Amino acid sequence: MKYGLLKTTHRLAPVLISALIAAPWVAVPAQATVYQINQSGTTPITVGENSPLSDTVSGSITTDGTLGILQTSNILSWNLDITDNLNAADDVVLTPANSGIVEDIGNGLTASATGLSFNFTDSGAVFAIQGTTHGFFSGFQYFCFQATSGPCAAGETIVPDYFAVDGVEVTGLSGTLPLNPQSGGQVPEPATLSLLVSAFAALGIIRRKRGKRV
Repeated sequence: MKYGLLKTTHRLAPVLISALIAAPWVAVPAQATVYQINQSGTTPITVGENSPLSDTVSGSITTDGTLGILQTSNILSWNLDITDNLNAADDVVLTPANSGIVEDIGNGLTASATGLSFNFTDSGAVFAIQGTTHGFFSGFQYFCFQATSGPCAAGETIVPDYFAVDGVEVTGLSGTLPLNPQSGGQVPEPATLSLLVSAFAALGIIRRKRGKRV
């Protein structure tokens, strides 16, 4: 009976492993996911401003692993460099310690297995993180994605220091655009990676047991 059970297990193992690999939809607990952010913008010469302007927001946003539409409660942390590409003295790094989510309206911000995106056609949707040094809605130290109307300019706004001095506004955006455009292949989400690791571990166990059989 002992050897019969072992033989049956060896016969079933490849089937079980194939099912694991082919079924990334299997329900698993959500895991914290770190998404890279990389957005840049420029504006032409504007009277009274340090222009032409060039600003960048880069770094990461960490979520609770939820896929699809995100709300403020799904965002666990962030580490974002708001960079003035013409004047490094204006650069600022925003984290939960010195900034907050000042606006999160509508269903614009979404997460997939490979990245975050914002839907610029979702009327009224806004997502903005702003530094607290000068206070919310002060016009200082923020980046904002806004579909149509709201506290920011429609489109994307990046402000390392003060909006009227070095703020960049990228307008005319439409559709759902990634916050970290990728040109390479997709990266598996944590749930899929866990399944693959389990499958390969099972293969290793089977090979060891077969090596011990006479």
